[in-house]
Amino acid sequence: MAEDVVPAAAEELPLVPDRRERARRTSYRFRFGLVYVLLAAFLDAGVGSFVVLASRPEPAPDPVWSSWQPNGSRIAKVRQIADRIPKAYKGGNGKQLTVSLVSALAVPTGTGDLPVRAVFVRPDTSKGLAEEDDIARYDGANVVSFGLCGADSKEQCEIANGAATPERFTLLRRQAIELSLYTLKYVDDVDSVIVFMPPTPKGESNGTVFLRRSDVADELRRPLSSLLPTASPRLGELSSLEEGQISRLTQSRTYAEQVQPSPDGSFILVLTPPSQPA
Repeated sequence: MAEDVVPAAAEELPLVPDRRERARRTSYRFRFGLVYVLLAAFLDAGVGSFVVLASRPEPAPDPVWSSWQPNGSRIAKVRQIADRIPKAYKGGNGKQLTVSLVSALAVPTGTGDLPVRAVFVRPDTSKGLAEEDDIARYDGANVVSFGLCGADSKEQCEIANGAATPERFTLLRRQAIELSLYTLKYVDDVDSVIVFMPPTPKGESNGTVFLRRSDVADELRRPLSSLLPTASPRLGELSSLEEGQISRLTQSRTYAEQVQPSPDGSFILVLTPPSQPA
């Protein structure tokens, strides 16, 4: 039987992809190559970002609000503030101008101090921007009270030496701002601070400065030195810029005060604008 003869054309030949198949494979290779390039680029970018972040210096800490701050309990803090702040304020003779007494808001009576239940602030109606009955009420328990007395007082807290000039009243209002800011900054549960100015030599009221936390929110965020740059304020030596800041914060917040009994037997403090130095 004759052997089968396989035609040469039927022998296995290497497969050669046609043009369409070659295009398809080339497209895949291009796509995979592009993916590798992108991955490499992302990896390089990530490494670069890490290097930049790792080599970047730590952000500078927020500037401190003050070089000194009180410590301890609530009462300890306000007593430290009352003791320290007035020592920097000098009269025209270079001596300490005032001392400060601090307490909860209360009315002295023959049987002891009785707390003031509330502070009522009458509006300033002189510009037609408020009505007479737009009276604000604040809880007396959340108010810290400072009383400024002349360091040379002979009888009733008056400043005995020197004339009661506008410049001196500006210096006293500056002290009221500083006492208030330190208290509101470092004593958390205080909502408001009231500072009673030294009375006239005749014992008459010279008004009060009443500042609430919301009134000085911006000042409590910035360092104190940006508002009150003079380290040892002295009568007649404040800059016009500093005087402007004092006026801005206290001009509309300086009041005449009156203590009144309420129907339930407690006391309220009524503040009426504006109050001018006597």
